[in-house]
Amino acid sequence: MNSELTLSATEQTLNGIFIPPCPATLTELMREIKHPEADLDRIAQLISRDAGILAPLLKLANSPFVGLRTKVSSVFHAASILGLKNIMNLVHNIALRQSLGGDGQSFDKFWERSSIAASVAERMAARFPTVSREESYIAALFHDCGIPVLMQKYPDYRTTVMTEGKLGIPLCATEDKHYSTNHAVVGNMLTRSWALPARVSMAILFHHDETVFTSPDDRAGADVRDLIGLIHMAENVTDEHLHVRDKEWDKHGELVLAHFEMSEQEYSELKWDMLAFLNGE
Repeated sequence: MNSELTLSATEQTLNGIFIPPCPATLTELMREIKHPEADLDRIAQLISRDAGILAPLLKLANSPFVGLRTKVSSVFHAASILGLKNIMNLVHNIALRQSLGGDGQSFDKFWERSSIAASVAERMAARFPTVSREESYIAALFHDCGIPVLMQKYPDYRTTVMTEGKLGIPLCATEDKHYSTNHAVVGNMLTRSWALPARVSMAILFHHDETVFTSPDDRAGADVRDLIGLIHMAENVTDEHLHVRDKEWDKHGELVLAHFEMSEQEYSELKWDMLAFLNGE
């Protein structure tokens, strides 16, 4: 995948592809939370004014993936228990679903996988002191968000990628061949348009490119490779939880473990810890 060449042709290749703007409520929330004196009550009030965010926020806050011991009944309660960073992670999740039409039935499995992977990545990141849990959550949540964008732009997308996938053709290769771009590039553009952390956008751009591990250079520093590694580990755990074969782990797993200087045994123990978490054990 020639990511640099693809990026240089972004304006041409993405012509006509809708990159959803950051929702107004999310924009206000991001502005408020970045303020040196961020006010939790103010943030809760902003969320409370948007019924489209409030209802799914409470649903997510009470889901087993968040793991609260007591049921949350109000956004003020959720904000006080979860804290600012976790509230923003949940709001990112909800706003992304709504902007990409994620309420449609055809996206249910996609969003289920993305949400689980995000929760796993955040939890895994706690094992690595130099890695941001918040950025790990966002990177895993957004890493494949270019797929529903391309699905909405091209009616034949699903059939095309499934057909060529059965032939063993990599997803990005199929996308580049038929649509002159791929979901990693689209995802990078979307996250940049939402002003998400630069490391997250770069991790999304290169998460299918194994050369960032085999031939590291200025394209992706160690911090970006950390996020890419967590994306792959979270996907591997999620796919096992959902009983789906993870072809990407076959390709990237050894490189990811080498990057983190983890043995197979250490990763196996971490993986089973994460599966136990997902199973509520």
